[in-house]
Parts: sequence; C-alpha cells; structure tokens
Amino acid sequence: MSPRTKEQNEVIRKQRKQEILQAAIRVYVDKGYLASEMGDVADQAGLAHGLVYYYFKNKKALFRELYEYMMEESKRFTKTYFEQEGSVFELFKRYAQIVCERILADPVTQRFYIRISLDVHHLYTPEEFSPFDWIKNFMHQMTLAIEKGIQQGTIQQGDANLMAVQFWGSVSQGMNYLDQVQQELTAQGIPAADQLEQLKKVVDQVVESSVSLFKL
Repeated sequence: MSPRTKEQNEVIRKQRKQEILQAAIRVYVDKGYLASEMGDVADQAGLAHGLVYYYFKNKKALFRELYEYMMEESKRFTKTYFEQEGSVFELFKRYAQIVCERILADPVTQRFYIRISLDVHHLYTPEEFSPFDWIKNFMHQMTLAIEKGIQQGTIQQGDANLMAVQFWGSVSQGMNYLDQVQQELTAQGIPAADQLEQLKKVVDQVVESSVSLFKL
C-alpha cells in the first residue's frame, strides 16, 4: 500500500477534528463546560484520549475552537440568508421558522447554541472577546435587511438596529421555550407524532410573535 498523500492526510485531519468537535457538542449539552473532560469527548467520539490531545492541547482550546466554529457557521448562514431578494417581511418570517424547526430536527446542536452564552466567560477574558460586539456583528445583515424592508414599504418604519435586536430576542426566547416544551413532552412519554403536532403550533406562535413588530 502506497503512503498517503499530503492532501489525503489533510482530509483525514479535518475529518478527525470534526468528529471531535461534534462529540464535544454532545458532551457539553449533557454536562456543561465545567463538568466536561477531554476524556469524555474522546469516549463520545470513539477515539483514543491521546488523539484528542493531539488536535487540541486542552479543554479550553477545544471549546474555544468549537465556539468559534459554531458561531461562524451561524453568522455565515444568517448573512447568506438575508442577502436573498424578495419581500423582507417574508424573509424574516421564514428565517424565524427555519431556526425554530432546527430545534425539532437537531435539538442537541441547538441546545449548544442556547446554553453556550452562559459559559463564554470560561473561554475568554473580557479583553479577548465581547459577546455584545459579536451579537452586533451577527445582526448586522438583519439590520441591513430591515432598512431595505422599510424602503420597500413591506415593514413598518422604525430604528432598524433596535428592530433587529427585538426580532432576535423574540426568536431566541421562542427557541428556548420550544426546547423546554419538547423536553417536557418527551419526559411525559408522548409519541413523536403527537409531539410534532403540538410543537408545530408552538413554532407558528413563535414565528408570528417574532415578526409582529414588522407589520404595517
């Protein structure tokens, strides 16, 4: 068997890192940051403990990279989404629906997004990272879309920055509530099909509430 090429080794390296990061998400959601250990992540990923340390020197380095990767993915999706053409009101309505439906499709990943903000202070000093600045940057494309919608006449007049904050706050709270309802229904032993019917009603309510501030 011929030795692997540099390109093949790079593919394997990226794949291993992704496996470790995905395992870290599950461990974090189960245990939180302080109780999570590198060994837990290795066990979850089905990898040797030493291999995890090969890619990440310690737990802080691992979770910093995970946080930055997940936040960048979220920001990239949001930026690309709001660059679409069409009615701005309908774009915001569909966006709220998409992020809420992700809770139902992939609750573990979405719980990571919901909870990680509580642990950012374990990963960065205030000088290294400002959650406020990140959120402001994350919502920038929303703000631009709102300004466009005001010009279109598809949403009401207002302070675009404030409206972006209000929209995202409503969606975030709705996602939290949706996750709690889903966990409660599961704990009650309600069949998945019946859960889905109830959860869809919650999603619809969250969506309508989130975009209500845009209505003319």
